[in-house]
Amino acid sequence: MKKRVLALLMAAVTVFCAGCGADPSTLVYLKDFKAADYVKLGEYKGLEVSLATPEVTEEEIMLYVNSTLDAAATTTEVTGRAVQMGDIANIDYVGKMDGVAFDGGTAQGHDLTIGSGQFIDGFEDGCIGIEIGETKDVEVTFPDPYTNPDLAGKPAVFTVTVNAIKEKTVPEFTDEFVAGLALEGISTTEDYKNYIKDGLLNQKMSDYEARVETMVVDAATKNCEFKEVPSGMVDRMNKTLTNNIGSYASMYGMDIRKYVAEVYGGTEENFEATLLEQTKLMAQQYVMMQAIADKEGIAITDEEFEKMVEEEASLYGYETVDEYKESIDMDAYKEFAITMKVMDFLKENATVTAK
Repeated sequence: MKKRVLALLMAAVTVFCAGCGADPSTLVYLKDFKAADYVKLGEYKGLEVSLATPEVTEEEIMLYVNSTLDAAATTTEVTGRAVQMGDIANIDYVGKMDGVAFDGGTAQGHDLTIGSGQFIDGFEDGCIGIEIGETKDVEVTFPDPYTNPDLAGKPAVFTVTVNAIKEKTVPEFTDEFVAGLALEGISTTEDYKNYIKDGLLNQKMSDYEARVETMVVDAATKNCEFKEVPSGMVDRMNKTLTNNIGSYASMYGMDIRKYVAEVYGGTEENFEATLLEQTKLMAQQYVMMQAIADKEGIAITDEEFEKMVEEEASLYGYETVDEYKESIDMDAYKEFAITMKVMDFLKENATVTAK
């Protein structure tokens, strides 16, 4: 989860609205007012930003290789010996504190890879040496801080019974193994490592481009002086941002308050104020980029816009373009489209140096 840092330079200036006397609450979209009335543009061409050029290390490649090998591992049940490091032990356990079982500390038939670090420090090491069918108490101390504050820093005893032991056999990284993956044009270990390198580099380049965009827009924003963005636009964007953040939080199984505090800062109690502040910053940047578009003659043709909508509709699995159009705010989407085009303009006119 990443926080997009928006650096801004605010200036106290006389406020006046496009369309003298217009109620700011009625100015909901950029099309409702002249962007230049709300921002004094500073330097936005020839901006210089510094960012390390993405690279893929041999360690990263082998980490991916090893995860592929691990996913292809086979297991064999063993008898006649105790649990060893690297085994998959099927266990029952009951966790107690001061002799009383605590919530979430009991399970039956759990497969635990010894040495995986899945459990708290001391638990997996304590399972080593336990025979099949044997029960043993494993003493541990919960870390502090811990996800459950009631357990943080406190000692506990887990009564562990080993039901079964499996050995995991990881295949060797050979040409034969790679050929078995049935990847087109990939038949040797060297082919596969290059394949991984290309994939990882593409991922890093995507993140690199996004970071460059953020840095360039932030640099341009610092050079501007802003008037207060119309409340209608801020209210509209705040509702959208709150709904989107709520969806993201649900995806991660988190309460929106906790999600906002972790991603944007602030406290869980003031999450609404935090989101409003982020909305105002975002609204200022939209106004800035629309003003740049107007000054530079940057526009989206009808053909370009329709193509964008068609591609989005296909990407999100809509049966028809009209169905997709009905599901989105078309005016807001047009704002987004012109913003993306201005973003490209700023990048093309910026100088990016490697750190």
